[in-house]
Amino acid sequence: MDLDPPVLPPDLERLAVETAAELYSEMIPNLLLVSRRVHEWIERFKYRTITSDGDLSTCSFRVFQRALRSNTKPAPFFRDRVQHLFVRDLDDTQLGEILSVCTEIRSLVLFQSAGPGILAALGATRARRLNLDLKGLLQGMDPQSLHPMFTFVTHLDLFDSLHRGPHVAHLIDHLSLFPALTHLAFFQGNREATQVFSRCRKLEALIGFYTLLPDPRHLRSIDDLRFVTMNVSDDDYVVEWVIGTRGGWDFWARADAFIKKRIKGEIEPSWRCWIKEGDDI
Repeated sequence: MDLDPPVLPPDLERLAVETAAELYSEMIPNLLLVSRRVHEWIERFKYRTITSDGDLSTCSFRVFQRALRSNTKPAPFFRDRVQHLFVRDLDDTQLGEILSVCTEIRSLVLFQSAGPGILAALGATRARRLNLDLKGLLQGMDPQSLHPMFTFVTHLDLFDSLHRGPHVAHLIDHLSLFPALTHLAFFQGNREATQVFSRCRKLEALIGFYTLLPDPRHLRSIDDLRFVTMNVSDDDYVVEWVIGTRGGWDFWARADAFIKKRIKGEIEPSWRCWIKEGDDI
């Protein structure tokens, strides 16, 4: 119960509290306890970014799942509040349960394999940024059925189980079905990178993830300024993703900055496609 009247005008007080929640997400649990009115103002921030690591997000996955299953909130509550979701180690039933409710997700990471059964749920989210392993989804599936799932995706990162076998070729053949795609990242070789650029006319950046940087002589054959090579460890990946959800300097942003420098002729030699110390990126 609120025992003391607000000291500041209500609009100014709310702005201050919401700004604190936006900039310092670790303060949200304590802010929720300040007063009833403050709780009402910032509860929507609590579930904005969810990961398995509560220290990195506005809400840990464990807390979110408990709230979702408690039935104390109507379905639209989570639909409108969960914007960024990082999932790992869930079965398809659990994942489908979450995606069926959180349909306004802007960025989604499935750091695990996922079966064809969740395709419809993925399509319903209309995520703009999607990071996932496509192996299970592409095997034995009509490519046309993938189209609704990728209608709104601008940034697509495909995990490395696509590195070998026919899955990469299958994906590249149908990249033109992704109408909004401007940024793509996955493990590939020179031939695949060249094919991607020929299929994706709107592509602004292609990131080639490598465990170790390939021989620079091989990379010179990729004659496109939009190609960037990077290495992001599994430990750093979730941190980078959270930074990106806040509009920060994640690997997508670094790639864009590097490509702009290449286009301006500020990277030497001109064929270098990786960021190094001194690039100020």
